[in-house]
Amino acid sequence: MKPRETATLVLLATIWGAAFLLIDVVVDEVEPLTVVGGRLLIASMVLVPAARLSGRVMPPRESWAAVVAMAIITNVLPFSLITAAQEHIDSSLAATLIGTMPLFVLLITFAAGTERPSTARVLGLVIGFVGAVVVIGPDLGDITSSNTLSELAVLGASLCYGISAVVARQWAKGPPLSLSAGQLVVAAAISLPIALAVDGPHVGAISGKAIVAWIALGVVCSGVAYILFYDLVQRVTATQASVVAYLIPIVATVLGWAILGERLGPNLFIGLALILVGVMAVNGVLSSAAGIFRGGPPRELEPEP
Repeated sequence: MKPRETATLVLLATIWGAAFLLIDVVVDEVEPLTVVGGRLLIASMVLVPAARLSGRVMPPRESWAAVVAMAIITNVLPFSLITAAQEHIDSSLAATLIGTMPLFVLLITFAAGTERPSTARVLGLVIGFVGAVVVIGPDLGDITSSNTLSELAVLGASLCYGISAVVARQWAKGPPLSLSAGQLVVAAAISLPIALAVDGPHVGAISGKAIVAWIALGVVCSGVAYILFYDLVQRVTATQASVVAYLIPIVATVLGWAILGERLGPNLFIGLALILVGVMAVNGVLSSAAGIFRGGPPRELEPEP
């Protein structure tokens, strides 16, 4: 990649990694579903003008079913699961478990028959999910504890992201900014009434720190991040763009430790390493590196599903 694309990739990983830290700050003071509704409303206020500047605001009519589905499985459900989970678990742990998303994508494509299993990919799936078990390991003794349920909720969010990647590739057609703007508007329209019904109107003061984190979560981590991502995928291969999935848990772990003072246990490091190895095996990175080490030409990396 050229320096501009590399810088965009690092910036995107930093933004999405920081989202877990910002959620941790806001959810200490605001109810989870209210955090999600506000985040989506703010993000839609960024994406709609951006889509208008690009020449088209609304997605094509034939894509609206996919847009509604994407709003639910990419925004409403995973945002709600992650935000609620971070009331009970650290941001670094949540980000590490979200790193399993590419593994779920491949598992879904295997089940749907759109991708052909290979030994390396199946091995990558096994290694990655073993990593997730290692991360959750200390809490598996009590499956009903708030920590364990929260960790499983984050894995549920990761599964949602995996499903959304398949849905987007198969059925969401149209200008990327238009699709994402429509998706966020629909997601905000769904999540805000749910937040009011479940959480009720927020009562009590909100600190300046939480307000800034909430705005940043919507404007930067959802609005600006979409623009950066769609700009990046138009200039690099899908495999190159997928490298962001390797960096997000690392960024979130470092920020959680440095800013929030989160304790990093050995199971987190071991599990994170296994998840990253699994994702790299799934994307063909390990096979390519092995070919270079043996002195042969590097194998062309396959695009992520």
